[in-house]
Amino acid sequence: MHPVLISIGSLSVSSFGFFLMAAFLSAAFVAWRLAKTYDLNEERVLDLVILTFLGGILGARIFFVATHWSLFADIGKAVLLNRYPGLSFWGGIFGGIIALRVFASRTKLNLWQIADFAVVGLALGLVFGDLGCFFGGCGYGAVSDLPVATAVVGLVGKRFPVSALESILFLFLFFSLWKQAVRFHFGGKIASVGLVALGVVKFVTEYFRGDSQPLPFIRFLAWGHLFSIALTILGIALFYRLSKRDIRGDLTLLRMFVTSAKKREIILSKISKSWYNHRVGLRLHLGKVRTGLQSLPKAVRRKLNVKPTPSKLSQD
Repeated sequence: MHPVLISIGSLSVSSFGFFLMAAFLSAAFVAWRLAKTYDLNEERVLDLVILTFLGGILGARIFFVATHWSLFADIGKAVLLNRYPGLSFWGGIFGGIIALRVFASRTKLNLWQIADFAVVGLALGLVFGDLGCFFGGCGYGAVSDLPVATAVVGLVGKRFPVSALESILFLFLFFSLWKQAVRFHFGGKIASVGLVALGVVKFVTEYFRGDSQPLPFIRFLAWGHLFSIALTILGIALFYRLSKRDIRGDLTLLRMFVTSAKKREIILSKISKSWYNHRVGLRLHLGKVRTGLQSLPKAVRRKLNVKPTPSKLSQD
């Protein structure tokens, strides 16, 4: 763990603060790039990104203070984020959704198209946000003796790196959503699919968290599970509403999957082919990234007009 990334005299830069800024910039870049691809007003899109981000931060702070009021005791401490830190993931998600819904119409942009951009940017932003949590020690995991377990400042025993796991999963999600976003799709498809995937990821990783708060009436579920289910249901509802797909037909298909061995074999074959295509596509993306990183030093030297030192000098 490295809660403080760098210190220069009395000035310190926290890991969480640095990666939070990286999350915002990466999400804004993704939204800007998609807006440019679809020939939208890039300035308005960036304005909306900033407003959505601020709404998310405000929601994250309000939710955290409301659920941890004993740590603050008065409103003055609740306002001083730099001295009394604390943000809620779920407060940020729902605060961002509300801000996007409120301000999209004022910027005269199509809500669902912008929501698609926002969710793709959110997926990449969460990659950096979770890295900030991992290095900063917030959102720590459960006590674990696995080889990947790490020490957390202020806590006894090694903890499962749940934030690092989420960061990896969100990276896969980003590549998948980006691939869909740059292709033809109905407005809101990427947003709805992204919300469902986000809910599923958070539902699974909630079991590995060390700060999970169990529900008083269902011990094997936590409040995080409840929010994950709500987000998943919201994503499913949006998908069927915007796609005008028949939910009864899908339920019939699900019933046939359970009762018919032949139908189950056909569906599993399609899922296997789809997974293979995604795996190959991801491998190609990672190969391009690796090739780009390997050629980066040469590209930098070429830009700076720096020539390498020759290995053999002429004796003439």
